Amino acid sequence: MTWRSPLALVRDALRGQRARKMDLRSLQSNLPYEGLEKAKQPNRYFPGNAIKTTKYTPLLFIPMNLIEQFHRLANIYFVGLAILNFFPVVNAFQPEVALIPICVIMSLTALKDAWEDFRRYQSDRKLNNTPCLVYSRMEKQFMQRRWKDVRVGDFVKVVCNEIIPADLLLLHTSDPNGVCHIETANLDGETNLKQRRVVPGLCNSDPELEPESFNSVVVCEKPNNNLNHFKCYVEKPDKERVGTGIESLLLRGCTVRNTDYAVGFVVFAGHETKSMLNNNGPRYKRSKLERKLNTDVMFCVILLFAMCLVGAVGHFLWLQALPGEPPYLVPGRIGDPESASLSSFYMFFTMIILLQVLIPISLYISIEFVKVGQIFFITNDIDLYDEETDSRMQCKALNITEDLGQIEYIFSDKTGTLTENKMVFRRCSIMGKEYPHKENGKPPLLKTEVIPDRELLQQISRAESSSGSSRRQIDPYLDFFLALAICNTVVVSMATARRQRVSTKNPLGTLSSLLKRTGSLFTSRQHKPKRNSTCSDNSAIEEDHFNRTVKMEEIGGTNGVQTCSLHAPPQCENPAEIDNLYYEAESPDEAALVYTAKAYGFILLARTPNSVTVRLPSGEDLVFEVLDTLAFDYNRKRMSVLVRHPITKEYVLYTKGADYAIMELLGTPYAEHLSGNQKAIATKTQYHLDCYAKDGLRTLCIAKKVDKEYASWSGNRRRALAAIDGREELIMETATQLETNLSLLGATGIEDRLQESVPDTLVALQEAGIQVWVLTGDKPETAVNIGYACRLLEEEDLVINMSCTNKIACTSILDCTLEEVRRYSNDPRNVDTTQAISLVIDGQTLAMALSSDLEDRFVDLAKRCRSVLCCRVTPLQKSRVVKLVQEKLKVMTLAVGDGANDVNMIQAADIGIGISGQEGMQAVMASDFAISRFKHLKKLLLVHGHWCYSRLANMIIYFFYKNVAYVNLLFWYQFFCGFSGTAMIDYWLMIFFNLFFTSVPPIMFGIMDKDVSAELLLGVPELYRTGQGEYNFAAFWVSILDAFYQSLVCFFVPYLAYQDTDIDVFTFGTPLNTVSLFTILLHLSIEIKAWTVVHWVTMVGSVALYFIVTLAYSATCVTCNPPSNPYWILQSQMADPMFYLICIITTVVALLPRYLFHVLKNSITPSPIVHARHLDRLNLFSRDLWINEWRSFRGRRQVKRSRLSTPPPSTLETPVDIYPQSPTNSDITGDELTLNVFSEQKPVHM
Repeated sequence: MTWRSPLALVRDALRGQRARKMDLRSLQSNLPYEGLEKAKQPNRYFPGNAIKTTKYTPLLFIPMNLIEQFHRLANIYFVGLAILNFFPVVNAFQPEVALIPICVIMSLTALKDAWEDFRRYQSDRKLNNTPCLVYSRMEKQFMQRRWKDVRVGDFVKVVCNEIIPADLLLLHTSDPNGVCHIETANLDGETNLKQRRVVPGLCNSDPELEPESFNSVVVCEKPNNNLNHFKCYVEKPDKERVGTGIESLLLRGCTVRNTDYAVGFVVFAGHETKSMLNNNGPRYKRSKLERKLNTDVMFCVILLFAMCLVGAVGHFLWLQALPGEPPYLVPGRIGDPESASLSSFYMFFTMIILLQVLIPISLYISIEFVKVGQIFFITNDIDLYDEETDSRMQCKALNITEDLGQIEYIFSDKTGTLTENKMVFRRCSIMGKEYPHKENGKPPLLKTEVIPDRELLQQISRAESSSGSSRRQIDPYLDFFLALAICNTVVVSMATARRQRVSTKNPLGTLSSLLKRTGSLFTSRQHKPKRNSTCSDNSAIEEDHFNRTVKMEEIGGTNGVQTCSLHAPPQCENPAEIDNLYYEAESPDEAALVYTAKAYGFILLARTPNSVTVRLPSGEDLVFEVLDTLAFDYNRKRMSVLVRHPITKEYVLYTKGADYAIMELLGTPYAEHLSGNQKAIATKTQYHLDCYAKDGLRTLCIAKKVDKEYASWSGNRRRALAAIDGREELIMETATQLETNLSLLGATGIEDRLQESVPDTLVALQEAGIQVWVLTGDKPETAVNIGYACRLLEEEDLVINMSCTNKIACTSILDCTLEEVRRYSNDPRNVDTTQAISLVIDGQTLAMALSSDLEDRFVDLAKRCRSVLCCRVTPLQKSRVVKLVQEKLKVMTLAVGDGANDVNMIQAADIGIGISGQEGMQAVMASDFAISRFKHLKKLLLVHGHWCYSRLANMIIYFFYKNVAYVNLLFWYQFFCGFSGTAMIDYWLMIFFNLFFTSVPPIMFGIMDKDVSAELLLGVPELYRTGQGEYNFAAFWVSILDAFYQSLVCFFVPYLAYQDTDIDVFTFGTPLNTVSLFTILLHLSIEIKAWTVVHWVTMVGSVALYFIVTLAYSATCVTCNPPSNPYWILQSQMADPMFYLICIITTVVALLPRYLFHVLKNSITPSPIVHARHLDRLNLFSRDLWINEWRSFRGRRQVKRSRLSTPPPSTLETPVDIYPQSPTNSDITGDELTLNVFSEQKPVHM
């Protein structure tokens, strides 16, 4: 290796830093520079592929871990006190003894961190040494290398079922169509296959890629964590630019499926890959209880300083009161006022050391143990397990379990969250005529089964039998179903396809086997496609392994014999093979439409990046050349596919999307040759769409356009795809240029059924005092109908429907509605009534209501509503709504969703819950908790949330009480020892008291206590709200005052009993320690609501451990703590009857007030929780009877099964009926305004 000067190294480092920060990167092939030193490599400034996720190194572990732990202020506090104890003028204990507690805690933490880091090191080493294939110019072939040896600019070959080692720009695949299938489960949890295609125009024509001939320059954006976008173009030697994007990028961590091999160019490696940039580690959120806890710790610090100040002042006064210098004091420490002042100043710090346990050092570790135990019970709850998907509850955020019990607002998606997201085709409208599919609504049908409408089948048959091929191909009914089959991104495979590694079987044997299996596939084609097509028996041959691709030449004139390939589905006549076709769709809507087209005979046979093959009902196969695909996005609300018709050779654009997105793009009627009444197609179709929406169906419009300006448009499209700056805007602009003057074909209505028990769950959550908002992108009519079906909206509700296109109108509606609602609330006649108000608002109105000048009024109105339904909202609006409610109302929020469009909302809420549904796993991976069904939310919140909060809140209060009660024994003793900082209890026993004797029972209390049974919490949801105030300011200070009282009793009862006796200091302290143990543990026994074997074992075990350890220590410790030693003290005490009498009397007197308080409170003014505990003691029949009476008394409406139905008719019988349905001053608004009020009856009296 050539020696380089330090200056050159610094210069290279600076250049590398600038190169990595540039917005664009120019990457070249490494092959011409193979074997040269690193300084001559073109891509040397970019990092290698080795990864390192460890935090520490063996040499620097101790200092780095100490720095990490000292980020916690509590550790700094206790280490500082331990160091302070080494100074003789202020020490209270033996310096070494004072270090033990904090050293034990920090050592345990360090061991945990070391073990976790070692596991990361093992994972990194395994990953970095994974083998892969990298092309070598010297060897003229792909050679086996390790992942860590891969560099930017290398050519990497990945075979079937292998994981991709780096971010690769796809240049070549074994598929003749340039397609590579990948599975992204490691990144986003989705198991459906996704297609990636090679960069067009580079290596498509070559049967095998020659990496050495690649002399283009790859220009791409700098690394980012966006998994769905990638900007790149390839500049050829002739300066021609070929644009590409995420559709040609193989991401590190994905798995190649159903493709023999793929070859790619490394653009990002190591920590710059998108998967590593998305690897942020575990999320950390601070719970609401933790924030309150920190406040109370500060109160304890203030209390500690006050007690230390009392000790310092008391020591000063005691010294001043002495007539002279006692002989037992160190000479020179007193004798003048200054010496007394200095001694009291030192005593202040001595008292801090003595009373330091007032700040509970073990509380934080105990909380971690409790949360781990709570999570164990939540994840193993059989009621939260879904047998259908074989999935259980997942906890991703380990430190906010108690927040589940404090939720006040829930924001929910609709599709896939409240509904199954398993689409069933129900109705369609073609050319203004409606075709109901009533049989499809019957439950026994699978989602892939569609029973065709008889009249529509006859219409298609007539169109098929029409004379003239050209006439037949422009029939709108045929075009409608062709659009359903073509306008999608569905991947076609076989139901029997297996995802396994390619086998290296003998090609001749493979060929003979293939011919036997596919004898029926050799059929003649009625129309030969423009380019050679392939056909496959299976996307993976149904054997124990994959077979290699077998290519066969066409035989004979125009009717070529088609071949079978691993990569494409069959194009064959065998009905059994057709039935085995399997469609893998990213959206359930797309799959439902493709299966519908298949039911009517329009069978999607194959899809490649360049073609789509569809079989018509007549058996004729049409191969459409795909010119471009305009993907769906949330701005356009539609997707389009531009194809060349194989017969007419016209450029045809098929488009599907939301009704309002399609209707505004319509041009002339579908066909000019049709009669005049066909011009009303759009009007009739819109009427059908409204009917579908009222029935709760998901609606889509289907349209078509014959484009005659493709040549000029394609040039703009290529330039947009090759652009780097503003690429998304340019692509959007070209899409909107093409999607104009559309011809309406028809519309579809797809049913998305409610999940099981959704109405019951929503009613229970509302009865628990939680306000539920549903945020959906559906039409208002569809959303309202679903709202009634799931009982988000009730028939007796006053439903305010806000819809306007003008900000002035929006302001007017908000002001008028707010005034009326406030007037109703302030009416003295309505003191004991509750107005059931629900708000329905569309996305356009919501955007105006979220503006800075209207948001306060919108929130004021929304908080007075029982439920809110937001329609036509975007993902960004969802997160804005959540953040607005959090900011304005200071409430705990929970967001639940199942799709990628819910991620922003989930991350914005205090708690995010993802549902593992049909739309991938993005929501689950971004969430704090994951469930498989919406109904699981009921038990998760009402039971586990209540338990977690109640347990942790009571445990924290108990910890504060325990520490204050024990420390105060030392404080009271200072009044009798001249405030000298002396302890009457042995130092080791004081340490053992908190570390061992009283540590396990409160942890078990926090993990296993149950104030109310799960059955009662589910039966009476109101208990959720009543149990939220257990940890508050009053409860904290009551426990502190009780601790002061108990410490006074525990100190002065033994003091008075041993007064005027000659016992030594440790003989006096041992009964105090024993009495304190009994009092603290029996205090906990009063707080425990549900005793289990575990509680009994920990309680008895703690007492037994105390006596065993203390007796052993007293018997063996002769000179442990000179000049005084605890030798044989407890043995002597246990032989004295006075010891047992003191223990009994002191414990009873100390706990009597708390016991009487509980008895009187639960007898005179019992809380709902106490009532519920009484019901738990009844037999099952009596308990159910009481629950029903309680529910009827509290005005609970019975939960009934609901199905989709038409909303109740609009009436104006409420005080809000004074509002006009449109503004009276049209000159001011100038736009449409709608305020519909639905009400069945007067406000409900609860």
